[in-house]
Amino acid sequence: MILKTLIIFMPSRFFSIFCSQCDRFILRYRKKGSGSLIRVYLNQISEPEHFKEYKQVTTKSEIPPLNCTQCGQRIGATVIHESGNRPAYKLIKGSFRKKET
Repeated sequence: MILKTLIIFMPSRFFSIFCSQCDRFILRYRKKGSGSLIRVYLNQISEPEHFKEYKQVTTKSEIPPLNCTQCGQRIGATVIHESGNRPAYKLIKGSFRKKET
C-alpha cells in the first residue's frame, strides 16, 4: 500500500505589530491561516533579528519579555505552546496595533 502525503498550503500574511500606547514598531510577523492574531510564534518573527536566537528554546525563562522598547508597555506573555513545544508570545488584547504589510 502506498501512502500519499497530503500537503495543505495555508495562506500566510505579514503583519507589523506596533505598541498601542506610543505607536513604536515592535515586530514583523508571518501569520499562517485565517483567524485572529492571538499568539506569535518566535520562528515566524522576521524582524527584528534578535528574535531569531530564541527559535529553539524549550523553557519560558529563556525567552525575554515582549515589552515596548520605548514606553515599556507589556505586549505579550511568554508561553511554550503545547502543540510541538513551540516558543511563542501570547498577545495582550489592547496593548498592540497590527497593520498588514
